[in-house]
Amino acid sequence: MGKIDIKKWHDFEISRLFTIKSPKARKISEYIEGDVPYVSSGAINNGVVSYLEPKNEDDIEEGNCITVSPLDGSAFYQEHDFLGRGGAGSAISLLYNDNLDKYNSLFISTIIKLASEKFDYSDALTGSNLYTLKIKLPVLTNNHGSPVIDKEKIYNEQGLIPDWDGMSKQIKSLEVPVLNKLEILKELSS
Repeated sequence: MGKIDIKKWHDFEISRLFTIKSPKARKISEYIEGDVPYVSSGAINNGVVSYLEPKNEDDIEEGNCITVSPLDGSAFYQEHDFLGRGGAGSAISLLYNDNLDKYNSLFISTIIKLASEKFDYSDALTGSNLYTLKIKLPVLTNNHGSPVIDKEKIYNEQGLIPDWDGMSKQIKSLEVPVLNKLEILKELSS
């Protein structure tokens, strides 16, 4: 696979791409072990640090979102419902958009992580830092290669629209070779 051409990518502010939510304040110690992922500000394992039993339906955060750690900018796609770490400083942020799917969210999560590298612990990726964070993404184009313009300018001042499907296709193109390699490894280890 060749390099991705980013020359025609454009800036999008996180707050214009997503509805940003915060989980309710909750301590892991207040829950018993269960089967619902508890997503915190960890940088590994998709941010999942434990599996807990929700106390009630209101505890559960809706899946199909990107979670962002304020500590290091780790961003992960949460496909399924989960319990999120809320409260003070190290509470995760939840990013929702109806155009998200498993694939384009992996693309965007990587871009968020790269863009967040300019922040350090004293300048965490919370509140206004996340709200105003700009990330470069591919834009939707017409058959002639010109950007499709949204007159309502939902996503940015120029009226550009993220290429949600294009991002999904890019990640899907990476998935098949990886799955093939995993299958070979599985066969070799049997």
